[in-house]
Amino acid sequence: MYPSSNHASLATDRILLTRITGAESSRAQQLREAAMLRRLDRSTSGRPNTACLAAARDQVDTAAAFAIEAAGSGDLLGVSGFGAIDRHEKRATFAPIWTIGRLDEAVLVSHVAHLMTRYAFEVLEVERAELHLDWRLRHMLDLYVDLGFRCEGRLRAYFAADEDPSVDAAVLSMVRSEWPSVVHRQRAVLTGETWRYRLPSDRPP
Repeated sequence: MYPSSNHASLATDRILLTRITGAESSRAQQLREAAMLRRLDRSTSGRPNTACLAAARDQVDTAAAFAIEAAGSGDLLGVSGFGAIDRHEKRATFAPIWTIGRLDEAVLVSHVAHLMTRYAFEVLEVERAELHLDWRLRHMLDLYVDLGFRCEGRLRAYFAADEDPSVDAAVLSMVRSEWPSVVHRQRAVLTGETWRYRLPSDRPP
């Protein structure tokens, strides 16, 4: 459940986040070769978009990038990370979650969000973690709220588009003082999933 001493990876029993440490890593190469890549914080995520791969890497490489892998098989599921880490202000901004489409989106988001918040507060030791989500994705917004994030408001025309009109973004955040209670809330969400995959520490003895 917990990362090694160098914090190279974090895992639930469903997914594993592994740090991408170099542009030529094997995982980076696999991502470049991925046939499909969808961005889950945008309403256009249902359309395969291989052309956005370079943008995806740029967005997560700013601070820290993680390959998302299946915990059992090691299959590559996608990529995410932190778009920005401000160590002076003790603030971390989540990068988008990109998926190859091998796992249900709600499952993927709930497990990745849990591990990313753990990393933000327990490894980076920030005071605030935040993310920006397409305002139209109400089901995804509800999922993040269930995971303990608070919606602080709406940013107008935050996500630009080449052809379609720009769209608004919901600003969601969590702060350090909330984390001790939120971590239990997140575990409850994961253990209450209909597919009933559980974190190892939540399984009965």
